[in-house]
Order: sequence, then C-alpha cells, then structure tokens
Amino acid sequence: MLTFLTHSRCEALSTFFRGQLCTSLTGQGGRWITRGSFVYCQGDPSQSVYFLRAGLIKTSILCEDGKEQILRLYKPGEIFGELCFCTSMRREQAVALEDSMIVELAFAQLIGHLQGNSQALTSFLSTISHHLEEAYEQIRLLSTEKVMGRLIQTLLRLANEMGEPLDQWVRLRHHLTQDDLARMIGARREVTSTLLNQLRTAACIDYSSRGQFLLDPLALEQYQHPGGPNTEKGLSLPLPTGNSRSC
Repeated sequence: MLTFLTHSRCEALSTFFRGQLCTSLTGQGGRWITRGSFVYCQGDPSQSVYFLRAGLIKTSILCEDGKEQILRLYKPGEIFGELCFCTSMRREQAVALEDSMIVELAFAQLIGHLQGNSQALTSFLSTISHHLEEAYEQIRLLSTEKVMGRLIQTLLRLANEMGEPLDQWVRLRHHLTQDDLARMIGARREVTSTLLNQLRTAACIDYSSRGQFLLDPLALEQYQHPGGPNTEKGLSLPLPTGNSRSC
C-alpha cells in the first residue's frame, strides 16, 4: 500500500498527477475568473470539478443568518468542487479571491479517465481524503477552541500551505483580508482585528493594510502554549528579535 509520513510528500505526488490529469483531459487552455467572481453558487447543478492553474479560490457556505463561513482556500495546482461526487447540487459556493485561471473537468469525463488510470485514481482519492481530514479539523477547532486558538491554528496552517521564508518570518504568498480570516475562524471581523493586533504587539505576526501577512510560526506556538515545549511544525522559524517588521 502506498503511504507517506507527511502530507507534503503526498501532496507533491498528488499535484504531479493532477497536472497530468488536467493536461490529458483538456486540449485547450483554461479560462480566467476575475477577482470577486463566482465559479459556482450554492444550489447550482454539480456536474464538474475544477483544476486551479493560477490565483486563489475560496469555497464557503452561507449560514441561515446570512453569515459566510469559509471552508477552504485553494491554491494553484489543486482541484476543487469535488463534492460533485456526493450530490447533484452544489452545497457550497466557490469565489475567486484573486484573478484566477481554472480548467473545468466534466464529471463523466473525469470518471472515465480515473477508471483507466490507477495512479490518477490513487491521487484523486488522496486529495479527497486530505480535504476530509481538514474538514474534520475545522469542525474540531470551531467546536472546542476559543477564538484566539482558532486564529492561531488557522495562521499556522496558512503558513504551512502557502508560506515562503523571508528573513526571520514566513510570508504568505497570497493576500488575505481580516474579513477573510474572520470568516475562516467563525468570528466577527472586529474580534478578529483585535486579536490580530494582540499577536502583532507580541511580535508573532505583522501585516499591512493591503493584506500582506508575515508570520512567525514558532512564536505563534509559544503564544498559544506559553512555557510548553518548543515543538517546531512545518515552516517554524526562530523567534523574531527587536521591533516587528513592516510588510
């Protein structure tokens, strides 16, 4: 059985095969979606999946009170919309957070390809399993963690998934607003802003009004668990010294 000790190796292989899948199924280029535009809406027919070639896509649901809860952010090289396997109607919506290029893969076409390609099938099942694991973790955070804990865990995950080292920091490759973060952790924007300011004062993060974030994963871990073991995760870097750096 094919197993990996870390998700990074699993995702690297999965990304390779998703690229192969996209290339083999599409004889034409993708299409551009402008920032703020919907790829699909809640309630739309669910007949295809999408491969993201460039940009940033969020999937979210609208609650009964009208509030939006962000489910996941998708970066280039990832597939989204895979819930079409479970239902004929979209249970979530997908919106471009940046100008994005997507390739649409018809459900029937995808199934036909997976049936004849065991490696692609393994990759696709790995992707779905990983997304399910993330969904369970999000449910756990929302039900058991206080707001600050949810914020820190979300920032750590973003640093691992879309961060790049910059001096003593990790810089997120994509710009996010405080509203985006609030909708990811299930909190009001005002509360999220206050907590972000606390983390910046503690030299755990820095950010600009344009949505550029700098993070120190180790400092965030220490802030959430003061006095605990300095367990490094993923891109954890040394604690910054001196004043916080401007973005």
